[in-house]
Amino acid sequence: MEKIVVALGGNALLNAAGKQRESSEIKTAEKAMAHVAEFAGRSNAQIVITHGNGTQVGDELLRNEFTEAKVPKLPLYLLNAETQGSIGSVLEIALRNAFAKRGIEKEVCTVLTHVIVDGKDTAFRKPAKPVGPFYSKEKLDSVLSKERFSYVKEKKGYRRVVPSPFPRGIVEIDAIKNELARGRVVIAAGGGGIPVMRKSNAYKGVDAVIDKDLASMVLANAIGAKTLAILTDVDFVYRDYKNRKGAIKTITAKEAKRMLPYLEEGTIKPKVEACMGFVEGGENRVSYIGNLSMLKDVLEGKAGTKIYK
Repeated sequence: MEKIVVALGGNALLNAAGKQRESSEIKTAEKAMAHVAEFAGRSNAQIVITHGNGTQVGDELLRNEFTEAKVPKLPLYLLNAETQGSIGSVLEIALRNAFAKRGIEKEVCTVLTHVIVDGKDTAFRKPAKPVGPFYSKEKLDSVLSKERFSYVKEKKGYRRVVPSPFPRGIVEIDAIKNELARGRVVIAAGGGGIPVMRKSNAYKGVDAVIDKDLASMVLANAIGAKTLAILTDVDFVYRDYKNRKGAIKTITAKEAKRMLPYLEEGTIKPKVEACMGFVEGGENRVSYIGNLSMLKDVLEGKAGTKIYK
């Protein structure tokens, strides 16, 4: 039976204004899962859904700052775990309700997912992923007097940066495979997964951020998927992404690789990299980047950008 990984961008849980509220999160999740339910109801494929959590983790880091005097800060890997669980719950409820509304008898489960990283990854020597709030110089000096961390200067101020290592494996991969075999739609690897290192037979949480698209690629490879669909708020990969010009409908992995230097960092580039890595990792694989609202057409090759070997 064919396996498909559907990777939802962080916008799947944001309203049009980008404001994060429980009510808006639920409404946008319902819209997103309605599209998934429509497709799943007509397909015999085994489906895994992954999702982003950047905005939600950012909110939790802000709460860390505001409540520090009364409540001890939580490490970043546990904030990732918290948001993976809360978003997974919102998505699972929305998808269960969408199935019930359509008379579709499918089960859904959320698997809290840990992703293995390598302590020797160069990302740990050169942290580069901005997270959390912006600081003024005065606030930065005050925070650094209590806690040492790497930071960068951006237009809005100074910001903490953390490692973003490459994902090497999925701890719960057997559990995910088992749930798929039982006919369930699985929600997994939220936010790129909870980063852990493995030494001997022991795991340890790591304060890092794993790119959600690369984690989706690793998960898709691990379950033997034939399709990886990365869904966001744009209709295509564009040659000029900022101005939405030069839409690309089909492209080979080799052609996409030549485009990488010209693609926008942190937005479309990691999505293209993940799709390239996926299709090059096996035979008869295809990947898509497209708009979540057109999920069915994207997976049928009628919309979005198709990347193939």
